[in-house]
Amino acid sequence: MQFENKEMIGNKIKGLGEIVLRVNDMELMKNFYLKTIGFELMYESENYTFFKISDGVGGHTQTLALFAKNNLTAFNEELKAIISENTTLHHFALEIEKLDYEEILILVKKSKIEYVTEIFEWVKWKSIFIKDPESNIVEFVCYDPEI
Repeated sequence: MQFENKEMIGNKIKGLGEIVLRVNDMELMKNFYLKTIGFELMYESENYTFFKISDGVGGHTQTLALFAKNNLTAFNEELKAIISENTTLHHFALEIEKLDYEEILILVKKSKIEYVTEIFEWVKWKSIFIKDPESNIVEFVCYDPEI
């Protein structure tokens, strides 16, 4: 399937609105993103937890949403078990300031969170990768013109 003028849609996108993760243990995952990462809790219920990532475009807050695994998808399909055959998510990246890179790295080390760092010379990015309690990979990435 292709749109007739895909370039037109791409030019209208201003940012990422929301990331949704299906979770097995809502309380465990909520506490990780609230207490370890430090996201602001926006809304929670038995089936959903929403965190503010940052201010978005035109008043739309960029969010991370945790959906209990028994929720239906946008197409009213039941979610299957969270296994690699059911999802293509590799990781999601959160943009940080270059000045905050070292501080985040120190916090990750102090918290004894397993991490990997990587430099992407072709785009001048440097990244810190960690895993949340359900093994989703979370990347903290910044632009560094000195790379």
